[in-house]
Amino acid sequence: MSTPLTRPASVVSQRIQIFAVLCFLATAIWLRSSTMGSLPAAFLLCASYALPVALLERWRLRPHRSPSAGLDWDSQPRPTNWSRVATKLFGFWATLGIIALLYRLFPQYAAQMYRPFFLAVEALILPLAAISPFYVWLLDRRMRQPEDGTWAFGALLLGRPGVDLEKIKQYALGWLVKGFFLPLMFSGLHDNLVGLRRRPPIENLDLLGLHFLIYDYLILIDVGCIVVGYALTLRIVDSHIRSAEPSAQGWFWTLVCYPPFWNMIGPEYLAYRTESDWRLLFEGHPILLGICSALILGLMGIYAWASVSFGLRFSNLTHRGIITNGPYRYSRHPAYVSKNLSWWVETLPFLMPFLMGARYGVWRGYWVAAGARCLRLLGVNLIYALRAWSEERHLSRDPVYVRYALWVERHGLLSWLPRLLPILRYRPPQGWEPEPTPPAGGEDKGRRASEGLQPSDETSAEQQADKVWIHEAARAELRAAEAARAAAQAPAREEAEAASRKAQEEARRLGGGDPSA
Repeated sequence: MSTPLTRPASVVSQRIQIFAVLCFLATAIWLRSSTMGSLPAAFLLCASYALPVALLERWRLRPHRSPSAGLDWDSQPRPTNWSRVATKLFGFWATLGIIALLYRLFPQYAAQMYRPFFLAVEALILPLAAISPFYVWLLDRRMRQPEDGTWAFGALLLGRPGVDLEKIKQYALGWLVKGFFLPLMFSGLHDNLVGLRRRPPIENLDLLGLHFLIYDYLILIDVGCIVVGYALTLRIVDSHIRSAEPSAQGWFWTLVCYPPFWNMIGPEYLAYRTESDWRLLFEGHPILLGICSALILGLMGIYAWASVSFGLRFSNLTHRGIITNGPYRYSRHPAYVSKNLSWWVETLPFLMPFLMGARYGVWRGYWVAAGARCLRLLGVNLIYALRAWSEERHLSRDPVYVRYALWVERHGLLSWLPRLLPILRYRPPQGWEPEPTPPAGGEDKGRRASEGLQPSDETSAEQQADKVWIHEAARAELRAAEAARAAAQAPAREEAEAASRKAQEEARRLGGGDPSA
């Protein structure tokens, strides 16, 4: 398998994300001492991150003109097709109605924890009703393929024939992702903000108090960016859902990590936490407490950085653009790696027999408990590994992700790990055999010209490499399509040849000679 020489460009800018998260953090610090209501404060927090990202990307990256956005801004807008616009609006509001019905149907959403989300919906429903017709009308005139999933769903409900069911399936899966995760994450953002405001002033905090204050800020940043990502799945900023996870196992390994599903499995089978965490084990040892605190906060900082790196595009179970910078420059799954490592540092199950045995003079029971806790935590790690592999299978449909995964496996911070444990090695889709990216030197001008990369092209090396690898992906897909077409036509050819042989034999029997004579 050949390895790419350059890392593909990311769909987001790390400088923009860092500036936006600083705006978010400054707003959170101000809100901690503000008397603003918790719900308006949550809205303000989300806006303090979303607006800088959207405006700076509009100015610097121009995502609305990206080919992946599917919008045409260079030619005159097509005449308004009022029937199609109305069908889209009907499909959109019918979708919201179905989701609202599901919220009423499932008792889970009657819990107090979801109340902030439903209050937010009540506050935003009228502005959404006012904006949605204009937004749908504007994009419908600019979309290269205006009959999208929203239109297909509306057409299905109206009984129109010839609707693409696969498009409706993807549309439904995308809304299922948003409908499940947005209430959970917004409620988590609201509750975390309330908890942060209740913490004592910073000057009254000891080491542990300062640790949990910083920890709360990191979680607030993480959840705030996630809420913005789920809320703003908009084509006009190129943050729309390009595809949703198609496999049942991919959905299972993701949903099992969140309530209410984790509440059914985790406490019963994978409860690795006890009261004996790092705070109790190192009580009275400030240096060890400080080391553990720094490790945990460092790992959670990487976890929050991974969420920030998505910008407006964070979402589980969907593909909304490939991120190749930030912590993803060093690992394919920095969020999962850092989160799982932080759990090992927080619980320290492997140290418990030494510390607790030395403290109480009893060893046998602690060894058994430590082994059981380690195995249960390894079970949680395995769930996240399976979740990561299912995500990779989905994203590997995009040739940019294949090239990124191969590059980071060779040049990333954890590149030694797949060599040590081959089971962790990235496996591209079957049939993927791209050629290595050519150097920019003159000896390869003929190849560059054949790929449409003229020496005068004013593009970066990464953009040139992207063109070559995407071209190779298209060639591989074309070969696969031709093979599938040939396989599909093979039975028909065999039947035709059998009929021809039968006709020739019948002609020879009747005429005693060559049927063509």
